[in-house]
Amino acid sequence: MPVPRRSRLQVALLGLALALSCLSCASGMRVYVNPDADLAFYKKIAVLPFTDVGSQGMAGARVTRAFVTEMIMTDHFQVVEPEEFVGALHRMGVFQGQDGFYDPEKVKNAATEMGVTGILRGAVTEFQMGRSEGGVEYPVIAFDAELVDVNSGNVVWRSSISKHGKSRMPVFGGGSRSLGQLTQQACAELVGELRRKAI
Repeated sequence: MPVPRRSRLQVALLGLALALSCLSCASGMRVYVNPDADLAFYKKIAVLPFTDVGSQGMAGARVTRAFVTEMIMTDHFQVVEPEEFVGALHRMGVFQGQDGFYDPEKVKNAATEMGVTGILRGAVTEFQMGRSEGGVEYPVIAFDAELVDVNSGNVVWRSSISKHGKSRMPVFGGGSRSLGQLTQQACAELVGELRRKAI
């Protein structure tokens, strides 16, 4: 008995939905905590804007803002936000190098003057719309973040996450379909893991 045309379409769509659902679940997260670090010591932290590793434009700024928001929501830190900290660096004559980084010693001096014990920094390695073999677009993000002790330069904790969102096709229901949504979700998940292990 032949399968009705409508049923064949539903089966095909279901198969595609199942395939794409794997993308929505495709993520990796890693967190390292320095066993010698006194985590309670890092109450006031300064944030350097996350760097863009590649040509993602404003990806660093967008991920930085979302990540800092999640950090503030933990109610654990007094955060010197990127604009304020970079402004302080500029007033001291410290500017970003061609490699996207600031002179570590000068950053340390600025942080010490502000009473900061830890510096949060990170890098965005992927921030784009991916495309499946069937031509369906979905958001992709990957970044890392770490907290560094101001005095020693030692890593207090280091974390990374890579995550794929869902297709933009409305038939598949919920999930993160835009880079903005996926960024917020990835930052919330990573900070949630940090809360369990390092905060």
